Amino acid sequence: MWILLPGIQAGPAEFRRLTPLLRGEFRVLPLPEVQSADLREHAAALVSTVPEGAHDFLAASFGGLVAWGLPAERVRSLTTLGTLPWRTPAADQSGRLGHALRLLPDPLYRRLYRSRVRQSLAADGADDDVLAAVSLPSAAVLSARLRAIAAWNLPAHPPVRATWMWGVTDPWVTWEKAGVEAAGHEAIVVPGGHRPHLSHPSEVVRWLERRDRGAAPSR
Repeated sequence: MWILLPGIQAGPAEFRRLTPLLRGEFRVLPLPEVQSADLREHAAALVSTVPEGAHDFLAASFGGLVAWGLPAERVRSLTTLGTLPWRTPAADQSGRLGHALRLLPDPLYRRLYRSRVRQSLAADGADDDVLAAVSLPSAAVLSARLRAIAAWNLPAHPPVRATWMWGVTDPWVTWEKAGVEAAGHEAIVVPGGHRPHLSHPSEVVRWLERRDRGAAPSR
C-alpha cells in the first residue's frame, strides 16, 4: 500500500491531482497536529495512524522529514517530494518563521497566511478545487513544524535507501543530484516546482511505476 503524506501547509488536498493516477491501494494521511519542535515526536504520533505492516511512503516536503523518523520496520520504501535531504539554510529560515508565528493570534494568522499558502499552491498548479479543499493547521501546529525543521532532530539516515525527487524549478532546492547520490540515495529531478505532484502528477506517477517495475522509464 502507498501511504501519502502531505507537506507542512496544505494538508491532503495537495494530492488531489495525483491520486486519480495511482494504481493499486493507497491512503492519504494527514500529518499529526503535534505542537512539538521535535521531528521524532511528529513521527511517533504518525505511527499510530499508519496501518499495520511495512508500506511504500510518498511524502511531500515536511512529510518526508516525518517519514524519515519512522521505524524501519514500518517503511518498505520512501520517496520524497521536495524534502530537504540534509540540514540547509532553509532550516534556519523555517525556525525564524516558526518563532514569529508563535506571536500571532490564530485568527490573525489564518487571515494573513491563507493568502500566502493559496499563492504558493496556485504557483504549483493548484486549481480552484484544490484551493477550496485546503485546511490550514493552527498557528501553534505550523509554528511547531517549522521549529522542528530548524531543530533537525532526526536519525543520521532515513529508515531505508530513499528516492529524493524534486521539481527542476523548486525555489527551496539548494542541493544537487550528485550530493544526494553520494549520500546513498536515488535522486530524480522532474518538471515543476515545490509540488510537482500538483503541476506534473503524471510525471511523478511515471517514476513511481518505474520503481515498481525496476526499470527506468523512456525519456
